[in-house]
Amino acid sequence: MSTKTLLIVDDEACITFMLASRFRDLGYEVITANNGEEALAALRELKVPLTALITDFQMPRMDGLQLARTLRADPATSQVPVVMLTARGHRLSPRELQETGIQHVMPKPFSARELQAMIQEVCGPAREAA
Repeated sequence: MSTKTLLIVDDEACITFMLASRFRDLGYEVITANNGEEALAALRELKVPLTALITDFQMPRMDGLQLARTLRADPATSQVPVVMLTARGHRLSPRELQETGIQHVMPKPFSARELQAMIQEVCGPAREAA
């Protein structure tokens, strides 16, 4: 069986910790980062394919939109589903969604249960038969 890998990126440590704990409990491999630059560094070290990205929009150094664009431009990660967490009221244009591969936008505060369902819809259960 292979385990699916999620990258969770948010500059709010409590959100990153809570989401990482929840998805690890479900059986996913989880990598965390505090901003887009850290996320890209973590991806360079990753030895298995990335299954999905959960990222905050507003972060220092590299925001979630820039991170999603960077992943989309790289053939190795261009098909990775992206879920964007945003401040309430922030909207992304259809063009931004298309350019970045962002599949879902979830406003903060968000329901962890809804996010879990969204991730399972996007990438399936944590483990799949090899």
